[in-house]
Amino acid sequence: MSDRRVLRALALLAALAPGPLRAQEVSADTLHVRPVGGEDVRELIGHVLLTQEATRVRCARALEYLRTGVFLLFGNVVVTDDTMTLRAPRGRYDRPARVAEVFDRVELEQAGTTLHAGYGEYFAGERRAFFHTGVVVVDSSSVVHADTLEYWRDSRRSRARGRVVVESPADRLTIFGGLLDHDPARLYSRMTVDPLMVQLDSAAGGTFDTLQVRGRVLEAFRDSSHRLVATDSVTLVRADLAARARYACYYTAADSIVLRASPVLWYRDTQVAGDSIDVRLEHRKVRTLVVNGSALAVSRSDSLHPGRFDQLEGDRLRMLFGAEGLARTDVEGRAVSLYHLYDDTLANGLNRTSGDRIVIRFAGGKAQRIAVYGGVEGQYFPENMVRGREAEYALPGFAWRTDRPRIAKAGAALNRHTGTGP
Repeated sequence: MSDRRVLRALALLAALAPGPLRAQEVSADTLHVRPVGGEDVRELIGHVLLTQEATRVRCARALEYLRTGVFLLFGNVVVTDDTMTLRAPRGRYDRPARVAEVFDRVELEQAGTTLHAGYGEYFAGERRAFFHTGVVVVDSSSVVHADTLEYWRDSRRSRARGRVVVESPADRLTIFGGLLDHDPARLYSRMTVDPLMVQLDSAAGGTFDTLQVRGRVLEAFRDSSHRLVATDSVTLVRADLAARARYACYYTAADSIVLRASPVLWYRDTQVAGDSIDVRLEHRKVRTLVVNGSALAVSRSDSLHPGRFDQLEGDRLRMLFGAEGLARTDVEGRAVSLYHLYDDTLANGLNRTSGDRIVIRFAGGKAQRIAVYGGVEGQYFPENMVRGREAEYALPGFAWRTDRPRIAKAGAALNRHTGTGP
């Protein structure tokens, strides 16, 4: 026998020798040794078990490449590390790198969370996992769909990329986007890359109202406040309600909306603006609207006179809504009202009134009574002075915005974020 063959035989016997370390690392019912591509390979058959520190790999059959320390795994592959379990029909384990790969119908289970994907990779040393191809994550409160997902076991943080969809059945809420960071320890999630939130609520007649919120960033807080925060280029749309701002906070449990940073809100035919706007809802219907700082409310005066706008301004504006719509408006601090008058359908000039406080009561969408308190001043301008010169009488902060957001079709929104449809 040549020296080379002797050395090769001795190396093979050493690899197969039942030393204490190897007995703890690998076991199987049957073992065969054969050369593959110039490398010696052990074929392990039946109840294969590989143990390396806290990581345990089980399967029905495995090929161990002795030179590289790589195992090819076949049949009911199960990788466990403490409380984490990975399952798949086939896989690969790199013992020197302590990296496991699993293929095809991949399933992960840990701490009440289940994940499915077409491919998974687990880095035991870093306690980090990576998945791609049809990733679906299910826990007690949500379902996440994504193209890829990275998961850090110690912090339980995850990062989903691609066509990300988060479904929260209890809230009837779905969030779309391109990048999701989730931190369960903080009960916090952050969606970026063209995020969109859609919430469906049952309405009368078996139909659904849809709330849509957009922004550069959407953040969900599931602590005691249970809120969704949108920042930068925010739009909010729901039935008769729409808004634009640079910051919006939607308290889902408290059923209220806070708008900050140049907010503008539309409710039915009324446009409201100010430094801040707070909206209180009841059964998803607007009940109270409060505007603080440079408050201005504008509404079309009459459908037959589209160029005429009734206007209210002051330091603070409070609007109360009932079953029939706007019921009362209360303006405080340098309050000014500008109302156009009509004799039946004929325009009949306008009234400009100012005071410390103005209270207007409505019925059927029309002002029925106006009360002014403190430092009252009033002027009437006849129709011959107003006609064709309406803009000259507008209040200083008047602006009628035409960029009111509209509800996007749910199908179109889904197609844009999932890459389906025409």
